[in-house]
Amino acid sequence: MNQTMWIQAAGVNLLLALVSAAMRLLSPSGCVAAFFIGGLVWGSLGWQGWAVVMAFFLGGTAATKFRYEAKQRLGVAQSHNGQRRWKHAWANAGAGVLCALASLWYLERGHPQNAEAWRWAFVACFASALSDTLSSEFGQLAGKSPLLITTGEDVPVGTDGGITLAGTLMGVLGAALLTLLGRFIGLVPVKATLPILLAGLSGNLLDSYLGATLQRQGRMNNEAVNFVNTCGGAALGFLGYWVMHWIPEGFRDLGLHHLMDLFI
Repeated sequence: MNQTMWIQAAGVNLLLALVSAAMRLLSPSGCVAAFFIGGLVWGSLGWQGWAVVMAFFLGGTAATKFRYEAKQRLGVAQSHNGQRRWKHAWANAGAGVLCALASLWYLERGHPQNAEAWRWAFVACFASALSDTLSSEFGQLAGKSPLLITTGEDVPVGTDGGITLAGTLMGVLGAALLTLLGRFIGLVPVKATLPILLAGLSGNLLDSYLGATLQRQGRMNNEAVNFVNTCGGAALGFLGYWVMHWIPEGFRDLGLHHLMDLFI
């Protein structure tokens, strides 16, 4: 275990928590959660993993604050002046922290393939989280009645499970931004781009489906839905790694060596 990295993690994320508190971006409990989430991710995946978390945090915060007064008039604005609390932070980032720790655990035990698979899951987790956040925050301002994802019927703005074209497109953008960030900072390779993008979008759609069903029935709250959303994205990202690993082996067994280069 790299002690220097963990010391850096503590220092950088203490500063992040203090800045977030001073700017009132997070509630006090949210700042504490941010310190631990950011610290665990930096210590596990280095600055690259932390950059992914920060992209989600800044993107999600900006989306929440965007036209906040208009959202208040619609009755759909985030409570506490848009400040996220500890439960919001862990619901969106808890699965990602577990993926980061799993990647470190396998890497330290000499299993680089498993470690990489968990990095794919990590990026997919936050791609799902940002996709869902942008869909919700911008879809509410679309100016059109959302459609319930399960039936297609018109529902009021802010209804759990309601989707709009604008919100869906913003969700695609959110998933794409996190996926490309993970690729360009070297956290995942080029071949991860499409699997992680699809995993992020799928997690977002899972969130809407659960919102339209279990959440509307009172069997899940918003934080539980968000956690399952990110777990779903992470699971598909993890699966995507192994699919992209097995496909070239299949081509090799079939003698199609010229197609293997597409997946390397």
